[in-house]
Amino acid sequence: MFGLFERNDLPLSDEELDDRRYKRRQLAIVVVVIVILLVAGYFSARPVMNAVRGWQARRHAEKAYRLMEAAKWGEARTEAVAAYQLRPTEPEAIRAVARLLSRAGQADALGFWKELRARATLTPTDLRDEASIALKAKELELAEEAIGQLLKGPDSRPADVLLAAELAVQKQDLNGAVERMHKVMDNSAATDRDRLQATLLLANVLRAKDGKENIEVLDHLVNLGRGTNDVSLDALAALAQIFLNFQGDWPNPGGMSGDDLVAALDKHPLAKPQHKLLGFDVKMHMHPEQREELVRAAVTEFKGGDNNALIALAGWLNTRGEYQLELDCIPRDRAMQSRDLFFQHVDALGALGRWDEIRRLIESEQFPLDPVVEHMYLARCFAQQGQTAGADNNWRRALESAAGDPGKLMTLADYAEKNGATEVAGAAYDAAVAASPKLRLAQQGRLRLAYATRDTHKIHDILAELLKIWPNDSAIQNDDAYIRLLLMPGPPPDNHQPVTGNPELSGIEQQAETLVTREPASLPHRTLLALARLKLNRPYDAAAVYRGINVPKNALTTSTISVHAAVLAATNDKDGAQKEAAALPKDKLLPEEQALLDRAVE
Repeated sequence: MFGLFERNDLPLSDEELDDRRYKRRQLAIVVVVIVILLVAGYFSARPVMNAVRGWQARRHAEKAYRLMEAAKWGEARTEAVAAYQLRPTEPEAIRAVARLLSRAGQADALGFWKELRARATLTPTDLRDEASIALKAKELELAEEAIGQLLKGPDSRPADVLLAAELAVQKQDLNGAVERMHKVMDNSAATDRDRLQATLLLANVLRAKDGKENIEVLDHLVNLGRGTNDVSLDALAALAQIFLNFQGDWPNPGGMSGDDLVAALDKHPLAKPQHKLLGFDVKMHMHPEQREELVRAAVTEFKGGDNNALIALAGWLNTRGEYQLELDCIPRDRAMQSRDLFFQHVDALGALGRWDEIRRLIESEQFPLDPVVEHMYLARCFAQQGQTAGADNNWRRALESAAGDPGKLMTLADYAEKNGATEVAGAAYDAAVAASPKLRLAQQGRLRLAYATRDTHKIHDILAELLKIWPNDSAIQNDDAYIRLLLMPGPPPDNHQPVTGNPELSGIEQQAETLVTREPASLPHRTLLALARLKLNRPYDAAAVYRGINVPKNALTTSTISVHAAVLAATNDKDGAQKEAAALPKDKLLPEEQALLDRAVE
């Protein structure tokens, strides 16, 4: 029986031979099929895997879209990142990341929109998100292209016209902007949110034109504020802010008096504590003699509320300088229940100069803080107590803890800058830029600190870097050319012949002329053109730059005034030049601007 599978030496019958041949053919077919399947599997495994990954990426992207609509940003980020990690070439994964970054206001989104354009057609929603972030990043050419596609498309909406109005504002075409805003407000298809945004943008334009609040803006806000939805609440809040800053007698737009405004804020079904506290502000504005009584009434109403009510109350009291009252009505044990309440508690202690108490509170670790926040607060405490070594050590540790994290670095930079630690702020801004070169706020921080030190050469270096990153940004183009002009020598005072044969100067003049043609209402562009012509020793051509323009006071800067004063002096209006120069703060002028004024008034 042990030889059952051994070869049989006995002769086989014809039937047995046929059976054996049949089995061998069957075995050969099976082997061939297996080989074919193995080869096919080898060559198709990657496409199949890619297809599966693509499907999974699209599924995560769809989840990200739904979470974004629900404003669940943390979860949306997780899904969008998962989609992109699964398949970075999948259009829906790219779209999810681009949309998330756009709605978070991060300029890095533009790179993803560019990548998506190379792989798929952008939808109207995509174009709106791309245009919005391009406007925030000052990438006006990109914004103009996206908005143009939206306005020409069959699905164009009033919101697209509103984007065009925002673009017009950035290009200093204020009349064109106002025209587009009216189109939105008069369009029956516009939503209440569209109309509110158009109204608020109109209010900003009217302020830029140095005019008082137009009654039209107030009427629109009153009409929008009569509803019961979130838009009406936002309209009432905006109306209250205007009321608090209004010069003269309130005109009762739409029949809404100050008392009516307070009642509307208080009775709105969606009103939160911060809205009702805004109503208290309006009351105090109308009856300043009742301030103490109204503050006590606000404390009584909200001190027994939940954490959200207490956070609103604490911020409200601190903003109005009622620091001790904030500490009295929100005890420390209650302040330890919320991060925001804790920070309000610490701010109140700091305003009262109780730095040693803050230091002990932080060092006790009763409330867990991020290491960056902990060290920057301790640095402030040590600095206020005159302990330089302790302050320096904690600033250094805060920088180390924030390393590689642009968000934490920006928090540290902003706090350090506001508290006079400019070297720390500069180091934090530089580190944030190293981690994310296109982080606009960090680049602006670097530039702001350079201007504060009045180091013209450093300003020039930073602007040159920014121009490489954002070559189409007209504001950066203008500022870079202006600084280059300042660093160039002017014509000799005894030489009245126009300068010729200087290609760099002539190039800047042509660039300035292009910028003025593109944005004729821009005072910085006209200042650049005037300075270029001054350097070319053509003062009367420089003076012609200012003809026919109405300059609002809030558009004037030390740079625009110093150049204008120099033009006045060069055209023999010495009195006018001296009057303008006398009003300028010397500690705000760059050295080269001061030299311009010195020559003007000598």
